[in-house]
Amino acid sequence: MTPLNDELSNEESSFESDAVKDEVEDDADLESVSGPATIVLMRHGKAKQIEGGQADFDRELSDAGKRSLRASLEQMLSPLSAFKGSVAIMSSPAARALQTSVLLLNALEKLGLDVSGDIAVSDALWEQDAYDVREDVSAQQCDLLFVVGHNPCIESMAQQLTGAVIPCATGGMIAIQNSGHDSRLIWFSQGPISRNWKTLSKVEDVLEECSKNIQTRLQAFFDDPDDIETMHKLRVSIRTLRSLIAFVKPWQDVKQNQFLQNELRQIVGHTSRLRELDVFAEQVRESEESSQELIDFCDEAAARERERVSEILRSKSTAKALSKIDKQIRHFEWKKRCLDEGLSPSEFRAHFDEMTGKLGRDIETLRLVDVERTHDVRKKAKRARYSAENFEQLLGEDAVDIAKGMTAHQDNLGAVCDARVNIELVNEFLSQGVPSPVGLELSLLRAQNETFLYTVLRDS
Repeated sequence: MTPLNDELSNEESSFESDAVKDEVEDDADLESVSGPATIVLMRHGKAKQIEGGQADFDRELSDAGKRSLRASLEQMLSPLSAFKGSVAIMSSPAARALQTSVLLLNALEKLGLDVSGDIAVSDALWEQDAYDVREDVSAQQCDLLFVVGHNPCIESMAQQLTGAVIPCATGGMIAIQNSGHDSRLIWFSQGPISRNWKTLSKVEDVLEECSKNIQTRLQAFFDDPDDIETMHKLRVSIRTLRSLIAFVKPWQDVKQNQFLQNELRQIVGHTSRLRELDVFAEQVRESEESSQELIDFCDEAAARERERVSEILRSKSTAKALSKIDKQIRHFEWKKRCLDEGLSPSEFRAHFDEMTGKLGRDIETLRLVDVERTHDVRKKAKRARYSAENFEQLLGEDAVDIAKGMTAHQDNLGAVCDARVNIELVNEFLSQGVPSPVGLELSLLRAQNETFLYTVLRDS
């Protein structure tokens, strides 16, 4: 066996403890353990919370726990890069420990180490029976043994063998030179901060739910296309996913982000004119001065557009595009830095604060006579609201409150944009030729919208 370098420095990282502590049944004296010359005590990775009726034994690693270990194990095992002896793994039979052991095995093999045999299972590690753990360790025929278990047994064994109190977080490792009564610590890694990878998992869950929501809302539109709310809700679901994709752009693969934005933009673009006609028809119906002839004219224009949009949304090309979008969402591609380091909640929140800060300054300096900028600020306000509402667990409740403040501005900007669109629609209808009574009413509606715009612009 090639001995480990005595001068290796300890790796340090933040401590994160499990919510549930195991109990040691046997606190036998472990001042010396025969067997492997080097023992690495490892605590299992971050596990899921216990679900209703589930046994603690069956708890598996969380998605963040798996990701963090995959990303960190190579660096954590770097002190073994020149190791030439035989290696074995002994694990508790609990699901989270066995899963950790499999990830450890993969990492060791990737490093080219000689891992002998299958993962050995020690019931004593689960039962916290210190005497039997000692016996199981002593029976292993290898130069270096990884012992994957639970606290407090892992910390207790480390203290009794080395005399040092070493708090070991989930995924942490404690390497000990096992030489009878002179056993000592040779290196230590506290383990990854799994919450940084938890951010990735949560973002993916939210995006997948939004993608499913588009399909649900699309079917609702097909079931009742004449209900204008079904189209409105479909558009909101698409815009929501677009907003979230825009929000995560700093951390997502550039090509995938652009692909999703382009596909979603194209689909929602097919529905824009229908939404404009529905809003205009709604204004007509709400006016006590509107004649039935005008109401019918607007409803017929919207119905023709609704039929055209339905045909597009039912097409094979749209179904294919939505399928591609859903597939890309389910196989979300993070930038390498995020895969290697995760994404801290503070960085995620800082991005939101920066976005809303810029939006606040844009609102303060906005001149409503600037049509394009007014439309752009409105879109940014929507993006802030959708991001806060859907990423609330990551951003915090106060982010939603901030977004609600932006919503008031969004509604005001929406009224301005709707008035401008209504004027454009009236001009379009009149240019195509309409019955005189309808034309007269349309002209009056145009005047009302122009008066509203004049008042708003004057007061701003």
